[in-house]
Amino acid sequence: MASAYAVPSVSIVRPAPGVAGVLRRADRRTAAELHPAERELADALNGARRRDFVAGRHAAADAMRLLGRSGPVLRDGPRPRFPPGVHGSVSHCQGGAAAALAGVGPRIAGVGVDVERLGRLNPRTARLVLTPRERAGLLREPADAALLTVAFSAKEAAYKALCGLAAERDLVFHSVEIRVLGARLHIEAAHGLLPPEHRIAGQAHFDGPYVWTTVLVTADRVQAGERAAAARTG
Repeated sequence: MASAYAVPSVSIVRPAPGVAGVLRRADRRTAAELHPAERELADALNGARRRDFVAGRHAAADAMRLLGRSGPVLRDGPRPRFPPGVHGSVSHCQGGAAAALAGVGPRIAGVGVDVERLGRLNPRTARLVLTPRERAGLLREPADAALLTVAFSAKEAAYKALCGLAAERDLVFHSVEIRVLGARLHIEAAHGLLPPEHRIAGQAHFDGPYVWTTVLVTADRVQAGERAAAARTG
C-alpha cells in the first residue's frame, strides 16, 4: 500500500520502492527556477502550454529529488525524456495541477501518471472509453460515477507506462481493462502488450477535486534471476 502525505500545494506518494510520485496544485513556481535546458524548452511555448510545461517539470524535479536524482527532463517529441537510468512520466490538467512519477532500478520497466478533475468522464461518454465489462463493473450505482474518472485516468497512465514497451502496437483505450479495487487498480493488458515475465499494476489517489493514478510495469524476470543467483550462492 502506498504511503502518502499532503501539504498545502503538494502531495507525495511512494507506490513502490525506488518510485516516487508528486502532485503539485496551483503552483506559483516559475520557469526561472527550472534547469537552463528546461527553460529553453519553456521559452518556445506560450500561454497554457507554457504553464503546464513549467508545472510538470517542477513536479518531475521534485519526484527525482525524492529518489536522489537530478537533471533536466527534456523532450522526445510530445513525451518527456528523463535523465539516463530514470523512468518517468508527467501529466497536467485544467486548474493548474501537474503530476509526475519517477522510478529507478532494474525492476522498473515503465511508469505512467495521469491527473484529472473528478467528473472528467460521465456515464454518457463512458461508452467511448470503457469496454462493456468495465462499464458493467463501474456503473452498478449512480454513486460509482466518480470511479469512471479513475478508470479513464488509469487508462491514460497505463498507456504512458506501456508506450515504450509496445512501440510497434497502436495503443487505444480498449488495450487495457481496469478494475478499481479501492485505492488499488487491477490492470489487464491486451495479449502481447506486456513482454514476458512483466506485470502491470496501479494505484488511485484522491486529492480535493482531482484524481491521479500511478501505473508501474515491473520486470518479474529480474526477481527470478535474483532468486536463482541467491540459490546458487546460498
